[in-house]
Amino acid sequence: MRNVIMQGTGAYIPDNKVYNSELDEHFEAMGLNAHNLMEHLGRRKRYFISEGENAISMSQNAINNCAKKNNVDLEQIEMLLFCSDTPEYVSPSNALKLVGLYGEKLKNVKVAFDINSNCTGMIQGLDIVHKYMLHSDIKKALVIGCFCISPITLWSDTVVYANFADAAACVVVSAEEEEEKRGFIDTEVYIDADYHQYVTYPKCGMSKVPLKSIQPNEKRLEWTPFSMDFLPEYWAKQIQVVLERNSLKAEDIDYFVFSQLSDDYNMKTLKILGVGEDKYHFVGKEYGYTGNTCPILCLNRMWDTYANKGNKIIFCTIGAGFAIIVQLYEF
Repeated sequence: MRNVIMQGTGAYIPDNKVYNSELDEHFEAMGLNAHNLMEHLGRRKRYFISEGENAISMSQNAINNCAKKNNVDLEQIEMLLFCSDTPEYVSPSNALKLVGLYGEKLKNVKVAFDINSNCTGMIQGLDIVHKYMLHSDIKKALVIGCFCISPITLWSDTVVYANFADAAACVVVSAEEEEEKRGFIDTEVYIDADYHQYVTYPKCGMSKVPLKSIQPNEKRLEWTPFSMDFLPEYWAKQIQVVLERNSLKAEDIDYFVFSQLSDDYNMKTLKILGVGEDKYHFVGKEYGYTGNTCPILCLNRMWDTYANKGNKIIFCTIGAGFAIIVQLYEF
């Protein structure tokens, strides 16, 4: 049978490290306070890009890191998928731009395109590549995610500027003919578009960005605070859908890789599922919340622990609007 598997991961974290104390001073100067929210979400530090960096340069660094770590010959790559809601370009696609920048090294790529499903992006992208490779002759692909949030957020935003951060991640995916089923097993997506009005970028809409009459802050991201206390229950429900469909129970899963938005929500989801803390790791304290890349940053950090034969992993995250994605993977 044809299995689609993750051969390895890579990541890029900018050098510009920002601690909670620095942001406390930043917001206090404006008469604002983000301290309690940072503590609640489990923040300690995060990283922002420096001058000259962008989504493309970060993605190149993540690709290079992935290739080096996993001894990947880039000339074998036939498909490249770029996942982001903060792309550097709309045209050409960032995927095509990356292929062009690598020149001869990626000369054998024959499928390259972008997707935007917000913070579910990389997990959704892996599902797309998995299904594409099952039904084509593509044998090796790169799935790249990038979250370049610091240039577009309002400096007065005590949610986004205080807790979100920049990062890029890369997964090399291979199609293998094997006797036993493993790799990407199942994916479930759930949406509730009633929340579409709370997060908007650009606030003014793309059609108005070029207009001189539009103030700069109107071209940035607008986050209207709203309660997400519903999330653990929704996550647990969708995880159960995937488990039941595959004749599994929560205790059969070796590790759960969640969004790194809120340690508290993740822990509450585990409690609903009856799962202990030993099956979960939170890297959001160090990296901040890095959007679509955050589940892969966790996987990248914990690869040597997670990537043992037979280990079953559940990926679970949420995107603006909102969308939930749950993915079952077996090493």
